[in-house]
Amino acid sequence: MWADAGRADERFDVVHATAFPYAFPIVCARRLARRLGVPFVLTPFLHTGDPDDPADRTRRAFTRPALMALARSADRVFVQTEVERQALMERGVPADRLVMQGMGLDRESCTGGDRDRARAEWGVGPDEVVIGHLANNSVEKGGVDLLRAAERAWGGGGRFHVVLAGPEMPNFQRFWRTFRPAERVRRLGALDERQKRDFFAGMNVFALPSRSDSFGLVLLEAWANGAANVGYRAGGIPGVVRHEQDGLLVRCGDVDALASALLRLSADAGLRRRLGAAGRERTKREFNWEEKLGLVRRVYEELTAC
Repeated sequence: MWADAGRADERFDVVHATAFPYAFPIVCARRLARRLGVPFVLTPFLHTGDPDDPADRTRRAFTRPALMALARSADRVFVQTEVERQALMERGVPADRLVMQGMGLDRESCTGGDRDRARAEWGVGPDEVVIGHLANNSVEKGGVDLLRAAERAWGGGGRFHVVLAGPEMPNFQRFWRTFRPAERVRRLGALDERQKRDFFAGMNVFALPSRSDSFGLVLLEAWANGAANVGYRAGGIPGVVRHEQDGLLVRCGDVDALASALLRLSADAGLRRRLGAAGRERTKREFNWEEKLGLVRRVYEELTAC
């Protein structure tokens, strides 16, 4: 890749690279841009981790000096949230090179599912509360903390089921072997397109207590189905979810607070409906892929105009 970037004959108007923490392909992209004399654009998807932990491992991995040097060398950097923008500015990326983009929503891929079919497959009644989680199930993405919080909430009288979707990482599998109230949890594994739509249609609450998300596209997919979101104040999630307006946020790693949020949401149908409806309206106003991609096109045109 390095050799090809140094001798490519094909012309390009812009070279656009992504994503952290994979420095080598980004360095190759920059080399190609510099050789061709064209703008170098970067979408890093910076993970900022737990803001209350000065030694957060995720943030250290994504903000190491070599990566920050790449960000500072880009002609434009697309960021997904205000959290990411501030983190890059604090590390020397000029504000006028940062472009606030955010993600878009593909409604057809996540809506139109069959709620009754999903709940029948899960063995869950039509009026029971389901809390869903779709990610690679792991410590980093929040699957372990979600189950720890659910166990505490059940101990406090909570009445809900947890449905987990996505591949399982080794640290989750080790935790699962010692998890006792397994009968209240459905593990779906990787989903096909139909199962994904049914997953979102079948749940009431979506939980993403993740330590390693730059945005959390699944939050938009949950909102599109009218589900309330709950997550950690970590990474880009607090740049997407607005506490008490369209979801609930708790301090990263605070399993007791997460358990309280699960109890509150599972017991209060009105709250779930209010938060989910507010999120659904935001997806219509703010997260349109045509607008997001139009912004990218305008930046390209601006950079190549001269």
